[in-house]
Amino acid sequence: MNDRRGFSVRGLRRLRFTRWATLAVLIGLVQLAALGAAAPTAAEPSFPPSLDSYNDRHLTSVVDVLRNRVEKAPFNLVATLLFFGAIIHTFFTHRFRHIAHKIEDEHRARLAREGRTAGTRNYVDARDEASITARLFHFLGEVEAVFGIWIVPLLIVMVTQVGFEPTRNYINHHLSYNEPLFVVVIMAISSTRPILRLAESCLRVVASVGRGTPVAWWFSILTLGPLLGSLITEPAAMTISALLLARQFFERRPSSRLAYGTIGLLFVNVSVGGTLTHFAAPPVLMVAGRWGWDTPFMLRHFGLEAVLGICLSNALYYF
Repeated sequence: MNDRRGFSVRGLRRLRFTRWATLAVLIGLVQLAALGAAAPTAAEPSFPPSLDSYNDRHLTSVVDVLRNRVEKAPFNLVATLLFFGAIIHTFFTHRFRHIAHKIEDEHRARLAREGRTAGTRNYVDARDEASITARLFHFLGEVEAVFGIWIVPLLIVMVTQVGFEPTRNYINHHLSYNEPLFVVVIMAISSTRPILRLAESCLRVVASVGRGTPVAWWFSILTLGPLLGSLITEPAAMTISALLLARQFFERRPSSRLAYGTIGLLFVNVSVGGTLTHFAAPPVLMVAGRWGWDTPFMLRHFGLEAVLGICLSNALYYF
């Protein structure tokens, strides 16, 4: 049954149920936060425990060390199992996507049997009644979301076993979100149209030396793009180079072998190209301050090798 606005009664009921379910979840989270805030914190152990608290320096076997740390802090076992679960989930994302496509096809076939397809009066219902199960499996099949999904059970276990207050203190004071936030922001900025047009204009000058052929663009992007990572950071160089390759190279539909090889070569070149300075590559950034590395030091010890390595890799793969 449809009303004059085109919404089904079933859709309205589902919408109401979704609103009430969302409200119930929010109320539950508020109550959980209130209980956690009201709980006494004096008896709660410090989290995470220091390595010295395990008293296992005399143990030489890795198995003995792990067994000792699990016995003293059972949460270590749960966290390790969740971590391995996330890794296994990563290797099965393609299966989740396959299941999602299968469910979506079955859902569309059912709508077609009911006469709710394009060109019919009930087409609005066909768009509104998307398969929730298919979208759930689509979400589980996103590689980028895997570890974010497994954080949810990790936080639940932390709250139940460790306590709400230690969990909140760990998230607020023991974790640093500077690097992931920086990567997200720099990738978003580098993928904007003005930045891409500027990078494309600069690389077009270099590609014009080879008369702007696909080969010239391929060499220009895979050589200069990664080297720009030493100035604009590796995430920005990766984003710009990948988008320019999509526009100047992958639109020509190369073979699968050449396409995958180009992407792999880009990954390696970007990792190498960020070593001309001391602030662009994350591995260098982690040790530069402690070891006293600066940009002149990087240029003297890694600069020439990085440039030659990128050029040699590109030439060998091309030939």
